[in-house]
Amino acid sequence: VPIISILLAFVIGCIIMAVLGANPFVALESLWIGAFGSLRNVGTTLARSTPLIFTSLCACFAYRCGVFNLGGEGQFLMGSIVCCYIATQSGIEGLPAILLCLVGGAVAGGLWSLISGLLKVYRGQNEMIITIMLNYVLTYASTYVLRYWMRDNTVTYLGSNRIAAGAKLPVLLRGTDLHAGIFIVILAAIFTWWFLNRTTKGFEIKVTGQNRSFAKYIGINVASAMLLAQIIGGALGGIGGAVEILGKYDRFLWTAQTGYGFSGLMITVLARNNPIAIPFVTLLFAYLQIGANIVGTTTDVPSEFVMVIQAIIILLVAATLFLDSFRKRAVVRLAQQNKEV
Repeated sequence: VPIISILLAFVIGCIIMAVLGANPFVALESLWIGAFGSLRNVGTTLARSTPLIFTSLCACFAYRCGVFNLGGEGQFLMGSIVCCYIATQSGIEGLPAILLCLVGGAVAGGLWSLISGLLKVYRGQNEMIITIMLNYVLTYASTYVLRYWMRDNTVTYLGSNRIAAGAKLPVLLRGTDLHAGIFIVILAAIFTWWFLNRTTKGFEIKVTGQNRSFAKYIGINVASAMLLAQIIGGALGGIGGAVEILGKYDRFLWTAQTGYGFSGLMITVLARNNPIAIPFVTLLFAYLQIGANIVGTTTDVPSEFVMVIQAIIILLVAATLFLDSFRKRAVVRLAQQNKEV
């Protein structure tokens, strides 16, 4: 269904472009060239995909447990700023520094996500509102930390101290932002699939997400499963922030939200919470984002039109999810009617 939705969205987009007088085939060719037309473009597309996959996997854990995690943005920022602090203050370089930064990012992201999990489980608070609020809390808190604890006063802009070259992830393709973090995110996707489908705790998370009453009936600790899903998801978001800083930047510069969290949320929905499908759907989003710049400069189609195609894809997938839920409710009503007869 997602594949059909994506193809249909491109068809609708091409029809709209043709009606507006633009050549849709030229636009599609420019999209392809912009994202995959050369080795350098491929490297740029893969680099753009890396943080999105992490935030998508972050949301995937929560959704499998039947709760929402809209805090991927905050968990991503939390992991990145803690990683940068460790990298600039520890004085360690090489592989030990990279491992320490990744662990620090994972712990920071997991603990930040645990806040919303605890409020949901023990206070019954709405996790969507909490996670969105925590995103803004951390955005301003990280700016404060950057300005007063980590600022490099030798530069004219607001930025942290420089991360040592020995603590950064190696670049894989010169002239692009593609770095060794691509291997870490692949391992993260494999781990997510393995944990959710091949472990007892993963089974408990899935059953809790499908039916909490049944999960309690068979002896699953629902509260523990929900907290575990939030912690692991937040840890993946935190690792994503650490990988992005160590691979793409030489210092912490963010004073606003990156947008990776909400983009990852959309990707998770499109991938239907499937950790194996998430990297492929992410490549599609990166393909649209990278190719949009080429389309806007080489054709008469504005680059913003690519966002229209992206919105159509989301609407079509959302429609299929709505129809699925409608069908399930119809099946339940029919079963109740048959039982009464």
